[in-house]
Amino acid sequence: MEKAMRYDSWLECIRGCGRRYSIFDVVYRCEDCGGLLDVEHDIEALKTRSAANWKDLFEGRIRTTEWPYGSGVWGKKEWVCPQLDHNNVVSMYEGHTNCFWAERLGQQLGLSDLWVKLCGNSHTGSFKDLGMTVLISVVRQMIARGQPIRAVACASTGDTSAALAAYAAAAGIPAVVLLPKGKVSTAQLIQPIANGALVLALDTDFDGCMQVVKRITQDPTIYLANSMNSLRMEGQKTVAFELVQQFDWQVP
Repeated sequence: MEKAMRYDSWLECIRGCGRRYSIFDVVYRCEDCGGLLDVEHDIEALKTRSAANWKDLFEGRIRTTEWPYGSGVWGKKEWVCPQLDHNNVVSMYEGHTNCFWAERLGQQLGLSDLWVKLCGNSHTGSFKDLGMTVLISVVRQMIARGQPIRAVACASTGDTSAALAAYAAAAGIPAVVLLPKGKVSTAQLIQPIANGALVLALDTDFDGCMQVVKRITQDPTIYLANSMNSLRMEGQKTVAFELVQQFDWQVP
């Protein structure tokens, strides 16, 4: 069934004007109304597979060595970016972070069964890895299709820059990171430098860095990696699916 059915996704304006773009277009806002873009999926195509079938499929992929399905993100590839070629996926087998029973914290809060998911138990120390694997993988496919992308850039106070630098390095794509000077911890600064990113410290705050990176990425050869690019959200949303899966598909 998986091979016969074609799943699809695209970018669509969140203001409801109906404007659509390919996932592989270098665009961050609707060119008609200026609205941000969200990733939409062909839900009717996804519904052709039963819930039980989806669960069996996803359960069978947990930590598998079959590329790229061992990743907590790419194990649900049909729900993330179905048209991405497997050989363009840039993954460190992110996801599958543990849930811990927080008994003492639960007692303090008056909760009898509190669990905490530590997404920081990841390659660069945050859940941003889940989003960056998707964004960088899509950029890799854009480049393979002939898009003249020279680098990927972000503004950050730490976590985003660490994730971008790591995944861009894995893909062999240059990364540019803009940080507010004196407002980033040494631990957060080490990662993008160690992974070979061009790190620029600006005498401003995060919002100031964001304004600069927006101007930089008006050049279509410099791709925007901040969260106004909804490709990041596609990876990060898999935390919700993973939580339900970890609780035997029983929604709390």
